[in-house]
Amino acid sequence: MDWAIIIAYNVLSLIVGVVMTRRAHRSTEEYFLAGRALPWWIAGTSMVATSFSCDTPLYVTKLVRTVGVYENWQWWCFGIGSLFATFFLAPLWRRAKVLTDVELTALRYGSGATSRLLRGFRALWLALPINVIAMGWVILAMAKINAAAVGWDKLDSIFLFIGLTFFYTLLSGLWGVALTDLVQYVIAQGGAIVFAVYAVREVGGLSALKTALATTLKTPDALSMAPSPGAGGFFSADFWTPAFMGFVTYVFVTWWANVNSDGGGKVIQRQNSCKNEQHALLATLWYSLTNLAFRTWPWVLVALCSMILYPSLADPEMAYPKLMMQILPFGLKGLLLASLLAAFMSTISAQLNWGASYLVHDFYRPFLAKGRSESHYLWAGKVATTVVLAGAGLAAYLTESVTEAFKFIIAFGAGTGPVYVLRWFWWRINAWSEISAMIASSGITLLLLSVPLSYGARLLTITFGSALIWVLVTILTRPAPMEVLAEFYRRTRPVGIWGAVRQWSRAHGQITPHATGMTRPLVGWLWGMALVIGLTLAIGYALLLHPLPAAIWFTVSIIGSIGLWKAGFLKTS
Repeated sequence: MDWAIIIAYNVLSLIVGVVMTRRAHRSTEEYFLAGRALPWWIAGTSMVATSFSCDTPLYVTKLVRTVGVYENWQWWCFGIGSLFATFFLAPLWRRAKVLTDVELTALRYGSGATSRLLRGFRALWLALPINVIAMGWVILAMAKINAAAVGWDKLDSIFLFIGLTFFYTLLSGLWGVALTDLVQYVIAQGGAIVFAVYAVREVGGLSALKTALATTLKTPDALSMAPSPGAGGFFSADFWTPAFMGFVTYVFVTWWANVNSDGGGKVIQRQNSCKNEQHALLATLWYSLTNLAFRTWPWVLVALCSMILYPSLADPEMAYPKLMMQILPFGLKGLLLASLLAAFMSTISAQLNWGASYLVHDFYRPFLAKGRSESHYLWAGKVATTVVLAGAGLAAYLTESVTEAFKFIIAFGAGTGPVYVLRWFWWRINAWSEISAMIASSGITLLLLSVPLSYGARLLTITFGSALIWVLVTILTRPAPMEVLAEFYRRTRPVGIWGAVRQWSRAHGQITPHATGMTRPLVGWLWGMALVIGLTLAIGYALLLHPLPAAIWFTVSIIGSIGLWKAGFLKTS
């Protein structure tokens, strides 16, 4: 029965790929953006499914087992950034009408030599090291799960499962990816919830779990939503414990400093595939809510139960698949393995399609093969998909820890985020700003590899060290040509410091469009955080049997949803 469920899921995914093949091959826009025709609920669920991979439960399990529940702020903080991108940037991305986020460099900085250098460099930087390492840890997670489930070694898992994903991604492009994501998300979320129910039952219920953890946990803060500061005054070294330093860094710095602070390539791809600006906004809001509030707690509960059942493990990430194989009955084992496979395939298929879009649209087409037919570029997309896949397989073979690879990528891109965000708000940002930020962030990360710093201190050093460099470079270099900036402003209508561009446009007889201002997106962002973070914490406190804080945070989330409704953000047109 277990194998029948797993095989049936794979057959279903391949059928979707075959059915969507003809439509996906009409053009590169159909293949990479689904013809810009996705409604918000498909695009948003695809965003969630793409980030909901088989590596995440292993990663969360290690965070909870080795540090505590509050260490999930290492990735919860990205919810603050995704909500910022929802209200400030999602409409702007849709107005820009670019095929990839890297293409924005041509619209924002023009077609000069520096802009072209940036576009080619960033396409390769994102498609290969960033994307390939991220895919590598996802494949590694699937290999660990298979090792616990059926005893396969790493190479068997790499070749079999990435081969299946490669086949339907190659056939159907983003159409197939988005539609299979709907099924994959339902299966993955349902499997996680069922596993959490069985795990809690195995330890005697939520009350028994809480009682048992009281004598098992290494630190008193381990079940808290935030760590406490140390003893001493605010400016003393004792106050800034590594845990508290990390928490403050995640909440106040990491979400805007990381490489995905403007939404991130996969999310931006889905925003650009939406019907219109409002659908892009709603898709990203749905993603932000589901990504934090609904995904988090089944994994956390399983991790906490594993601490009772397996007090010590050499590899904390293996607690999740090991417990799965021990406590689930036949049938449900197959369902959960299929759900993890679904999560794996949704992420790998999205990253294959996304990485190939960079290589074809932002490197091959503009630099190596201009003016070719659409069919030529579609074939180039298949070749690029193969290249990305080969790199990901090698990265998986060389990677040993999901959590450490994830942390490395966060650090590697820390410091680039401010430039990616500020290019929408400040006309003075130029191509050299981005180039210097990427080089500085990557270089400082590599230099710090052998330096004994806490993770929070490492992120702060990379972020502000990079900022010193790119700010200086921005001041010392020329801005983009005014005619390019005026066209960018006309098309996207950004808010912020654009007075010089508006003044130039009026002086040259050009119509200056009216920007919406900062107030409305700021209000949406605040209401959105109340809804998403409020519901995330409310569910957590309820499951950990803290009724009063659960009620308070539920109230906060309800107020946030009402605020969004009254401000008109929840309308579909």
